Amino acid sequence: MLPWISPTPLMLAPMQGLTNRGLRGVYGQTVRPDVLFTEFVRVRPGSPTPVAASDFVEATTAVPGIPLVVQVIGSAEEGVREATAELVARGVQHINVNMGCPWGRMTSVLAGGGMFRAPHTVEPMLRELRQLVPGSLSVKTRTGIDDERQIFELLPAFEAAGIDFLVVHSRTVKQKYRGSANHDLTAELVRSVGLPVIANGDVRTAADARRVLDHTGAAGLMLGRGAIADPYLFARIRGSAPEHPSDADRQQQLARLWHQLLDEYVELFAGDAQVLAKLASLAKHVDDDGLRRWVKRVKKARSVDQLRSLLASG
Repeated sequence: MLPWISPTPLMLAPMQGLTNRGLRGVYGQTVRPDVLFTEFVRVRPGSPTPVAASDFVEATTAVPGIPLVVQVIGSAEEGVREATAELVARGVQHINVNMGCPWGRMTSVLAGGGMFRAPHTVEPMLRELRQLVPGSLSVKTRTGIDDERQIFELLPAFEAAGIDFLVVHSRTVKQKYRGSANHDLTAELVRSVGLPVIANGDVRTAADARRVLDHTGAAGLMLGRGAIADPYLFARIRGSAPEHPSDADRQQQLARLWHQLLDEYVELFAGDAQVLAKLASLAKHVDDDGLRRWVKRVKKARSVDQLRSLLASG
C-alpha cells in the first residue's frame, strides 16, 4: 500500500526541528506535497510510555487529503516495536524507519545511521514492524556510514522484510550535508532493487528535479532543504508556478507563507524568542543573493510584532 496516487510523487522530507505540524499544515494548505512526513518520533526505551505525548500529537495531526507518514528512530532493542504498536493503536497508518540520521548519539548506537553497524538486525526488526503497520512501511536511509556502497548489502533485507518503498539520500552518514548527493549511485540502486525508490538530496530547482528523475529512474522525489528555501518548489516542478521567478516574486511568496507560519508558531511555541528562532531556522536556508538583505532583516527581528509587520509588507 503506497501512500500516494501521483505517478511521480513529490514528498516533503522529515527534517528535525523544521517539519513540525505547524509547517506541515501551512505547506499542505499552500503548496500541497503529495506526501508529508513527521520529524522522527523518539523512542523511549524502558519507559511505560515509549512515545511522548507531544510526539503522539505530531503523529496524529494530518492535513486533510495528504497522507502523513510517521518516522520512527531507534532499534529493536530500544523499543521501536512497542512504539510502533502504540502509534498504530492511535490510528497511524504509515511508518517510516530512519536509517540515515547523521547527528549525535544516533550514529553511536543502533539507531538512525548507526543501524549500518549491525546490518543483521535490520531485517528482523522490519519484519516485526511489517506485522504491525496497516499501511505502508518504508525506510529512509543514507548509503552507508563512510562507505557509500554499504547500502547494497541491505537491499535483500529490505525486500525480504516486505517494505513498500525506499527513500535514499545518496550521501554517507559521515558526509552529513557536505559534498554532493551521488545520484549515479541512486540510479544504480533503482536498477538493483524491486522496490520504488524515492530520490533525496540536492534538488533545489525544477531543473534539478528533471535531471535527477531522468538520470536515476526514481519513482519520485523527496524535497528537503530545497523546499525550505523555496516552498513553491513543488509547484515549479509540476509546472504550475514559474520555474524562474524574479527576486521580488520570491520575496513576496516567502513573506506570505512565513506570515502564515508565524501565526502557527505563536500557537505552538512559548514566547517571542522561540517563535523567532523557529523562523530564523527556516530563513537561514534562503541563500539567494537577491534576497540576502531582506532575509537578514527577517532574522534580525526582535519581536513577533516586528516580524509580522515586516512580513505583511512583503
